[in-house]
Amino acid sequence: MPALRGKALIPVAAVLILRVVGMVLGLGGQVPSGRTRTARREEFDAHAHLAGVLLPEPSRVGRRSVLIGVALVLLAGAGIYAGYQIKFAREARARAIALTDGDPDLGRDLTQRYGCAGCHTIPGVPRAQGNVGPTLQGFAARVYIGGVVTNSPEALIQWIENPRSIDPKTAMPITGISRAEARHVAAYLYTLR
Repeated sequence: MPALRGKALIPVAAVLILRVVGMVLGLGGQVPSGRTRTARREEFDAHAHLAGVLLPEPSRVGRRSVLIGVALVLLAGAGIYAGYQIKFAREARARAIALTDGDPDLGRDLTQRYGCAGCHTIPGVPRAQGNVGPTLQGFAARVYIGGVVTNSPEALIQWIENPRSIDPKTAMPITGISRAEARHVAAYLYTLR
């Protein structure tokens, strides 16, 4: 039954789109000069026929109801998108906690305390617009840390605590962050997808 519902929504969306096109062509209101209403209706019917959709006469469908229908479809789409984003963020947070045994919220705060925000652009951290180091947007999907070590929780925690133990030539400073605090920062970074 759910598969049938999805297939049934496609013609409904096509009808709404074609109705909006019909309004743009002027099929539901005043006749613009130059073409007759009949000529425009025939042109519109030809487009609807190509899409495989039968539409009611425009006079039966008011512009207001078409606009309300389009608005409802857009709102439903926005709601579905927002729901998926919330679900995706929760799953990313759960994965980050499981990988690092850290607290992403505490990690976000620690990035400001230890100056990470001065060198990096960090999504979700106020005033973190640094241009010295790379942006940390999408960090969880990166293959390498600092371009030298595979992105794994233990390597990341070590990199945050003492980056020079992994790459002696790195420009990233040793900030004095503890291993436990580095674990929290790593948890936050793994939420950035």
